[in-house]
Amino acid sequence: MIRLFRYLKPVWWLIVIAVISIGIECYLGVSLPSLMSRIAAIMQDSTGYADTWSGLIPFFGIEFIAPTGNHMTDTWIIGGVMLGFAAGAMLIAFGSSIAVSYIGANFGRSLRHEVYAKVSHFSVGQFTKFGTASLITRTTNDIEQCQQMVQMSLRTMVRAPITLVLSIVMITTYDSRVAGILAISIPIIILVIVVLSVKAIPLFSKMQSLFDKVTKVLRESLTGVRVVRAFNQEKREAERFNEVSGQTARTVVRFARIMSFGEPIITITFNLTYIAIYFVAYNMYNGLPWGEVMLRFPGILASAEYAMELMSAFMMFSFLLIMWPRASVCARRINAVLDEELTIPEPENPVEPFKGDGLVEFRNVTFAFPDADAPSLTNISFTVKPGQTTAIIGSTGSGKSSVINLIPRLYDVTEGEILVDGHNVKDYRTKDLRAKIGFIPQQALLFKGTIRSNMLFGAPEATEEDINKALEVAQAAHFVSQKEAGIDSEVEQGGKNFSGGQRQRLCIARALVRKAEVYIFDDSFSALDFRTDTKLRHALKGYTKDSSIIIVAQRVSTILDADNILVLNEGKLVGQGRHAELMKTCPVYQEIVHSQLDADEIQKTMSLEKKILAEGGAE
Repeated sequence: MIRLFRYLKPVWWLIVIAVISIGIECYLGVSLPSLMSRIAAIMQDSTGYADTWSGLIPFFGIEFIAPTGNHMTDTWIIGGVMLGFAAGAMLIAFGSSIAVSYIGANFGRSLRHEVYAKVSHFSVGQFTKFGTASLITRTTNDIEQCQQMVQMSLRTMVRAPITLVLSIVMITTYDSRVAGILAISIPIIILVIVVLSVKAIPLFSKMQSLFDKVTKVLRESLTGVRVVRAFNQEKREAERFNEVSGQTARTVVRFARIMSFGEPIITITFNLTYIAIYFVAYNMYNGLPWGEVMLRFPGILASAEYAMELMSAFMMFSFLLIMWPRASVCARRINAVLDEELTIPEPENPVEPFKGDGLVEFRNVTFAFPDADAPSLTNISFTVKPGQTTAIIGSTGSGKSSVINLIPRLYDVTEGEILVDGHNVKDYRTKDLRAKIGFIPQQALLFKGTIRSNMLFGAPEATEEDINKALEVAQAAHFVSQKEAGIDSEVEQGGKNFSGGQRQRLCIARALVRKAEVYIFDDSFSALDFRTDTKLRHALKGYTKDSSIIIVAQRVSTILDADNILVLNEGKLVGQGRHAELMKTCPVYQEIVHSQLDADEIQKTMSLEKKILAEGGAE
C-alpha cells in the first residue's frame, strides 16, 4: 500500500494544508474538556475558583484572558470561547473533509489512469493471464478500497496521534494516577485489534478473488444473454450466479462476524474505563473534607473526558488497522498489474515514423503461445507485396489468426523476424507500427456513439469526404444513407442495433478511413452475402491499389482472385500461389476447395462474379 502513496505527489501541498487543518481541529476539540473544567471550578466558592483557574486556557504553554473575578461574566466568557472553539473546529473539519476527499479522488484518478495505461499495453497473452474480469475488478473495486484507505489515513493518522499526545499530557497535568487505569485498558484494545486483524486478513484475499468470479460470471451471462435465452438456460445461469454470489456473501458474513466482536469489546472497555476513573477518584478522595473534594472535582471531570478522547483516538486507529489489511490485499493486486513486465517492449532506438509502401516479409517465423506445448507456427516465410492481395486459408487451428496477429505485434515471434517496409516490427514503436495498419478483426465490434465517431476512431483528422468514400467502398453507404441522421446515427454498445453484415461493413469502412499501408482482414467477409462480398472486394482493389492486402478467409469463393494464396496446415505453410497453381500442386488446398465447391461451381462462381460486377451498383 505504501508504494501507491507516490500517486499523492501531485497534491502534496493540499496534503500539508489538510494535515495542518486537522491538527488545529484536534487541538480545538481537545481544549473543550479543559474549558469545561474551568466552568466547573467557577461553580465552587470564590477561593476554590481562584485557586483552580489562573487563566482561561493554556495555548501552547501560554495563558491568555485572565479571569475577571465575576462568576457570571467568566462563565459567559468561557462558554463563548467554547462555542467559538466548537464552531471553529466544525468549519475546519468541513474544509479539511473537502480537501481530504479531493486528495482521495485525485489519488484514485491517477492510479486508475496508470493501471489503464499499463493494461492498454498488455499483449493478448497478458490479458489472458490476469483475466478480463479480474482486471475490471482491480481497476474499480480494488482502487476504490485503496482510495478509501488514503482518505481515512489522512484523517486518522493525523487526528489520532495528536489527540493521543494532547490527551496524555492533559491527563498527566490534572492527575497522573488516571494514567494507571489507561495502562490497563489500552493494551486490551490493542490486543483485540491485533487478534481480529490476524483472523480477518486471510479472508480479504479470498473476498477479492470471489469478487473477480462474480464479475466474470455476470459479464458472461450478460454478454451471452441471447445464447442463454436461445437454449432456455436462464435457470442454470441464475443458479451459477447464485452459487458464486452466495459463496461471496458467506465469506463477507464470516468476515463481518469476526469484526463484529471488535466494536462491542472496545465500547465496553471505554465505558469501564470511564467508570473506573470515578471509582478510583472516589477511593482517593474518600475521607477528605467536602470542600477539598469539590476543589479537585474539575480535574477529575477533565481527566475523565480526556481519557475518553484518548480512547476515541484508539478507536479511530483501530478502524484504520481493520481497513489496512484489505487495502493491502487490493494494493498487492494493483501492484501486480503495474509491476507486470510488458512482453511487447518498446525499442530503445525506434525507427522514426515514415510513409512506406506496405511491404510485409515473414522470415522463418516460429511462434508459440506462452506455456504452450508445441508452436502454433513453424518456419513460416512469405512476402506480401504492395498493390497485391494475399489470402490465407486453412483448417480451423491451422494458425491463420496467429499469422496476422504477429504483424501488429499483438504477440511477438518466438523465432525468426517479421519486416514491414524493410524494418523489423520490433524496431518500431507500437503506435507507429500500428499506424501503418488497417486491422479488421474477426469479431465486428463497434463502440457506443455515432457512425461518425466510429469512423473517426482510428483517423480523427479524416474529413466527411473520406468517411463517405470509405462507406461507399465498404458497401455501407446505402444503409447508412437510409437512416434519418445519416453518419450521425446512434450506435449502441457493441453495435447491437446493426445486423452482423452491417457491423462488418462498418468495421471495414473504419479501417479504410485510415488510408493505411497494410490492410488485414481477419475473416471479415463471413457475414456478407455473395453479391455484397463480390462488390466489396472489387471496390477494395481500386481503393487500396497502393497498399498491401492480407485476407484470412474460410470461404474459397472469397479468395479465388487473390494474387497469392497461403495454405496453412497445423502451423506450417504447405503451399502458396494463385488458385489455378495450387489446384495442381497443393493437396491440402484441393481438399479445402472440393469440400466447398466442385469444378462446375467454381466456374459458376467466377461467372456470377463477372455478372454482378457488370451490373454495378452497391448494396
